Amino acid sequence: MRPIDSREEIAKIDKQNILGSVEALSDQCLHAWEDASKIDVPESYRDINKIVMTGMGGSGLGARVIESLYSNKIKFPLVRINDYNLPPWVDEKTLVICSSYSGETEETISNVREAIEKKANWMAIGGGNSLIKIAEEQNVPFYKINPKYNPSNQPRMAIGYSVVGQLILASKTGIFDFCKKDVDELVDTMKEVQLKIKVENIAGNEAKKLAVRMKDKIVSFVSSGHMVGATHVVNNQLNENAKVFSTDFQIPELNHHLMEGLLHPEANKTALFAIFVNSSLYPDRIQQRFALTEEVVQKHDVEIFEYKARAKNELSQNFEFIQFGAYVNLYLSILYKQNPGPLPWVDFFKNKLGQPLGK
Repeated sequence: MRPIDSREEIAKIDKQNILGSVEALSDQCLHAWEDASKIDVPESYRDINKIVMTGMGGSGLGARVIESLYSNKIKFPLVRINDYNLPPWVDEKTLVICSSYSGETEETISNVREAIEKKANWMAIGGGNSLIKIAEEQNVPFYKINPKYNPSNQPRMAIGYSVVGQLILASKTGIFDFCKKDVDELVDTMKEVQLKIKVENIAGNEAKKLAVRMKDKIVSFVSSGHMVGATHVVNNQLNENAKVFSTDFQIPELNHHLMEGLLHPEANKTALFAIFVNSSLYPDRIQQRFALTEEVVQKHDVEIFEYKARAKNELSQNFEFIQFGAYVNLYLSILYKQNPGPLPWVDFFKNKLGQPLGK
């Protein structure tokens, strides 16, 4: 029996219980709705004309999902920041949402200080510590995550809390609609995915099959439109859980340069593995580009896999792929006999900078 087919064998490697967080993603979404929907947002927060969402690493994943889902649908510019500084145009008409699971991320705390200085309408989402303390002191809306359904306590595995929490906070300013029905639909989708690819399912388990194919490969994800954020979530978790080098690219941009980069080195033929995140909800022209791009990649003898999102709406398709990818990445880490929890090099880096580790 393979280690990925046994909970006991997985537990021997998965010391921080990443699997528990993977299995509880849908519960995170429901829990986030229960808690965050109670938050009061002042009417003055509706008087905005631009939006900035900030966060680093796992704490920035929610912003990426929301950006790809809503940036082309709301009437205001939405900008994502993964850095120390806010744009110079941030002012009292700007909504700034700052996310830090640990509550101590130095870039995010810097964003908060600037938001206060610029008199922006800002909000916070995090697990506590400095971020939430500042929000309390400034009397601004905040969602303090109670990580009941994130037993690993890893920010990247709190994606249900992060995305749903930020969706609720943002929707309370009136920039888009988000309701319990939306949460119920995405949760139903995640549970359907889970039933097919959970540990106990051995034969026909597509997540396990994909993990086996990905082993010893450099993985490149390809997505477009509303799936870009979810794809980055899976890519981020692949880096941090399986400790695998991977990349993500977007159609149509990659059609203007990346395909020419498949020829060299010769090792591309055996080292690269392309995962195409397709969707029936993409515009027809984008679906045509996907088919042609897959053809080009295969002509270069690079192995491909196509994931076709099947949920009935864009939001649910995001969580469908996030749930699928979370299992794939967990299984791959076990195949590498790699404990997916610790982040030794991130911690090494933070220690050298004198940053809190956020634990």
